[in-house]
Amino acid sequence: MPILVGEQPVIPLFPPHIAEAPQMTWTDALGRVTHFTDWENGWVLQPGTKGLDMPSYAFTTDESPGIDGTFVRQVRGQAKDITLPIAFWCDDSRAAYLTRRRGLIRSLNPKLGPGTLTVTHPDGETRHISCYYTAGMEGDESLDASGMRWTMTTLTFNCPSPLWYGEPANLQFETAQTGPFLPLLPLRVRDSQVLGGVQVDNPGDDLAYPVWTLKGPATSITLTNSTSGLTLELAHTMTSSDTLVIDTREREQTVTLNGTDNLWPALSDTSDLWGLEADLNILVLTVLGADTPTELQLTYSPRFLAA
Repeated sequence: MPILVGEQPVIPLFPPHIAEAPQMTWTDALGRVTHFTDWENGWVLQPGTKGLDMPSYAFTTDESPGIDGTFVRQVRGQAKDITLPIAFWCDDSRAAYLTRRRGLIRSLNPKLGPGTLTVTHPDGETRHISCYYTAGMEGDESLDASGMRWTMTTLTFNCPSPLWYGEPANLQFETAQTGPFLPLLPLRVRDSQVLGGVQVDNPGDDLAYPVWTLKGPATSITLTNSTSGLTLELAHTMTSSDTLVIDTREREQTVTLNGTDNLWPALSDTSDLWGLEADLNILVLTVLGADTPTELQLTYSPRFLAA
């Protein structure tokens, strides 16, 4: 009697997990880099990493008499912790291991200032976040935590700003003697003081605050984000040798001429140091008194909720 054999299930073959895993590095305030995912040289990031994705949020709310619930006035992302379970070792000698251990401790010193955790994905995309070491290298000589030439521990980093930053983007706008508007980089328009109704696509998950650099001559500048309805205006006569920098980044926010003169008072009372909304932004950039040498540059880094 024949025996019926059902079709065997197809077991999917997955690529090696090592090839799919992102690379993680720590760069301290002095620029020294530690590769936490460098197995061949005695560093490995173990399972159990936490805090690489969304932060928690705080809500500012109001209550109204006779109305159920609350009204949300503001939503704000909170500072967050990132925990990295790591192991490191040194096969050469106990002395070489101690040199590595002490070097890591020196690099993690939070009194040096904030360092940077950088995640590099297999496709080459990178995201980074500023943070301080807070715990993990106090020293644990338990049998399952360390040996003569190895250590396993969990490092904790505090991130005052919970968002990750991508690679910076740079756009340049110039006046040209002739020629139509061209949506190319650098963007060029006909000889006009309106440098363009420009589309800027912010690939991030949150507002990205730009740095504007204007090279004269010019007498005033008006930067409008039609998507958000906000405008930044500044009036000041600049020669061709002058450079104005408007930094709208959070906790930076400066307006300087030639790197020294404070032009914050030259901003109009209704100015807003606006950011680029996530996705598409329609900008209208107007420079009065512009001439051929006039150049406006926009630099921003997209911000992401997750690594």
